[in-house]
Amino acid sequence: MLWLLPLVLLLVYLLYRRRAPRPRPWAGVWLWKRGRARRFRPRLDLRLFLLLLGAALMVLALEDPPLGPSPLVFVVDASASMAAREGKGTRLDLAKERLLPLLERAPEALLVRAGEKPTAFGPAPGVALKEKLLALEAEDRGADLEAAVALGRRLLKAPVVVATDGPPPPGVEGYLGVGSPQENLGIVAVAQGFLALGNGGPRRLTARVEVGEKVREVEVPPRGFAPLLGLPPTFSARLEEDALPLDDRASFGLRRLGVDYPRLPALERLFRLLGAGPGSEVRVRLAVPQGAPEGPTLYLAPSGRSPLPVLLTAPHPLLEGVALLGERLPPPPPPQGPWQALAEGEGGVGLLYAAPHGLYLPPLEAIKDRPLFPLLVHRFLKPYREVASGLLAPEETLLPTPEGSFLPQSPGGAGRFLALLAALVLLLEALRFRFRA
Repeated sequence: MLWLLPLVLLLVYLLYRRRAPRPRPWAGVWLWKRGRARRFRPRLDLRLFLLLLGAALMVLALEDPPLGPSPLVFVVDASASMAAREGKGTRLDLAKERLLPLLERAPEALLVRAGEKPTAFGPAPGVALKEKLLALEAEDRGADLEAAVALGRRLLKAPVVVATDGPPPPGVEGYLGVGSPQENLGIVAVAQGFLALGNGGPRRLTARVEVGEKVREVEVPPRGFAPLLGLPPTFSARLEEDALPLDDRASFGLRRLGVDYPRLPALERLFRLLGAGPGSEVRVRLAVPQGAPEGPTLYLAPSGRSPLPVLLTAPHPLLEGVALLGERLPPPPPPQGPWQALAEGEGGVGLLYAAPHGLYLPPLEAIKDRPLFPLLVHRFLKPYREVASGLLAPEETLLPTPEGSFLPQSPGGAGRFLALLAALVLLLEALRFRFRA
């Protein structure tokens, strides 16, 4: 609407300068008459000034400008990819630089650090949160932006501005994209004798990995992954530093696991074989599960019915490398809670069960001498024995690139006051100067 302002001012000026054969009965003709009667340059006329001021205020009222800065919620991505080098600093440094002026102007603000779990600071005047913003560090394995936005909306009813190097989460009012496409190599997974590498660049790259005293080379496809096999059972690996140093080091190891179990000969032999000792990290119980286990727990049924052949198995990591079809197992009493049948007999009768952090097997006497028993227990204990460090989420290594930025539009509110002021100015002009024919 501001483009109307020059047109209105031009119209008023033309009325002021217009020459006509005789005065006409409409507002503003007296300006022409007065200007024609004077042979010197007209001085600033109060009535002309009031008309111009009223016209300008009316145009500004149509634009409805904001009354002042509004409260804002600032969500800052603190995942590891924000630590990627960008110019003289990092992506997070760039986000801080762009957010700081907005934060300092906000009369009320909420700052949310978006990591694996969001953390909020405020609400408080924006200036009071400046030090919190500058102290943020990018080090989390990933960022749950949607959870951070939800937390911000819950704590402060205001538009949300998200600063990240990835795409904006849905429904936000403002977005500051930071970062540029960069080539990056990183270690994204490790296991016993194995690691995987990711390539965030647009072309095939050669990764040089130092493991022990040896340097190995691996070709990694663009925006893809490649394995490196034949490593020692436990190892530390290092890549040459590149755009993101946080994903250039990783290690894998095995630790001695502590198991709380009944002192039965079959269990003593099993846990010596698996390299586990007495402890409380994993529990073994001779009982029927009555719900979800509170921690890693192996259940052995106290009794079972007549053995049934295994007719069906479910795809599950615990069954990898375990041959079950054709085995005859006694069905244990059905467990209570969120347990999934891994193996079923005739009529869909469950023979083995699994739950998060839980494994439920038939009675010990029926399975203690079968190969499936140590294999299943080994698979169950494996995640708790392995120690991996230095890993990020693969999408962090691939270094996301941002979309176009946009900021929330400040809500209007001054239009009504400007319209009222324009009316008062025009009323003053009408009362001060009466119409002259």
